[in-house]
Amino acid sequence: MKACEHIIRNCPYPNLLVLSIYLLLSCSFRPNNTRLKEIKESYGGGEWKIYSSQRFSDTIKPSSNGDFYAWWTIFNDPILDSLEDLAVSSNPDIRNAIARLDEARANIKLSASDLFPAIRFSPSATRNQLSQNRPNPFQASGNQLPGTIINTFQLPLAFDYEIDLWGKYRNNVQAERYGYASSSADMNGVLLSITTDVAYYYVLVRITDIKIDIYTKALQTRKDNLILTEERYRVGLITLLDLSQAQTDYQTIQSQFYDLQNYRNAAEHALAMLCGVPAYSFSLSKKNWSIQLPHIPEGIPSDLLKRRPDIQSQEQIAEAANASIGVYKAYKFPSLMLTGSAGTLSRDVNTLLSSESKTWLLGATLSLPIFMGGRNTALIQIAKARYLQTTAQYERVVLASFREVEDALNTLAQRKEQSILQDSIIKTTELTAMLSRERYSKGLVTYYEVVNNERTALNAQSIAAQIRGDQFTYTIYLIKALGGSWR
Repeated sequence: MKACEHIIRNCPYPNLLVLSIYLLLSCSFRPNNTRLKEIKESYGGGEWKIYSSQRFSDTIKPSSNGDFYAWWTIFNDPILDSLEDLAVSSNPDIRNAIARLDEARANIKLSASDLFPAIRFSPSATRNQLSQNRPNPFQASGNQLPGTIINTFQLPLAFDYEIDLWGKYRNNVQAERYGYASSSADMNGVLLSITTDVAYYYVLVRITDIKIDIYTKALQTRKDNLILTEERYRVGLITLLDLSQAQTDYQTIQSQFYDLQNYRNAAEHALAMLCGVPAYSFSLSKKNWSIQLPHIPEGIPSDLLKRRPDIQSQEQIAEAANASIGVYKAYKFPSLMLTGSAGTLSRDVNTLLSSESKTWLLGATLSLPIFMGGRNTALIQIAKARYLQTTAQYERVVLASFREVEDALNTLAQRKEQSILQDSIIKTTELTAMLSRERYSKGLVTYYEVVNNERTALNAQSIAAQIRGDQFTYTIYLIKALGGSWR
């Protein structure tokens, strides 16, 4: 670029202009993308660690170029696989992203058209009546010209072509190519977002099913307790207070059971929408869900973040903004337009194709901006500012990706320890509830103690189910944060 500017500004003789133009045909004013390179270099080489006794045996192998893979197969759940396949093929957001990608591809072709001559074939036929009173400077005043009808038939082939001296159009094409790459990454981002959402709501349905089973058993226990309490009240062994507590406890569990059913229905409807299916025609049957969590490797390199769709997209946006600087810089230098036409022109159709009717024109126009009121300088400043905005946004996306991975890994580590602790709590609370029921059946305690201990046991089981759900959920979040997998 500096060599090109030096030739232009120091050309000693006008006669060397043609030679200068020839030398500058390959010039481009696009600057080096230094800021983006600095950001990319400053966040590389790290590694995340998570405690795990086994390394992950990968079912899928994502490549380093950001291609999208069926990451969900690591859960080995055929129902989840079928739901993901349905979502990928039927989700309207994915079809929308594909259409945007097609638009970006067409924009490359549109920009590339400026690199080629524009050729037009414009046949015409006109018939013109000349006025008798038209002015005639070559005759004395008062003399009238005869009226005349003129027929004109023309078969012209015209072209115009602006030579891309300073890379204005080449940089514009490059910017559109970066835009296409950004749209491609965005499409992968939509795919990743939709598929992780499907997995999340599927896990939510399954964990809710587990909770429903827990509450179904609890409801049966409360019903048995209520029957026993009613019998004891009938024979006068307990007061009305115990009976009232048993009824309240039974009805409370019933109400919570209905909440779980409603919660499951909402998650099921969300799944239907993600899969592109009307909610009224979608149903996911209950099943015993015993899927195991996939093993996460002990060390995850931070370089995996490079394939995250949002990072790739923002990187390409920054590259496009950098190319746009070169486009606007080129406006400050001369432009050379070649024009020409060839064809036939005749007053009679019969002679239109004869050799005597041929006509042609060749021309060249050199346009040099002298004064634009600071417009071109402002455009360059705007382009540079937009480039800095895109690099700042790129850095923000990178930092957010580090945070998301750290959050997911830390939560998984905590939930693993909490799960072990919760298993112990469940055993203790279930034993306490059983002992309370035995003491109550012998008349040693009131029903208030039974209610409290059984609620504690039920809450412990519900928390355990939620912890298991969180482990799956944050595994999915980790996969999303890493751009598709950890390998």
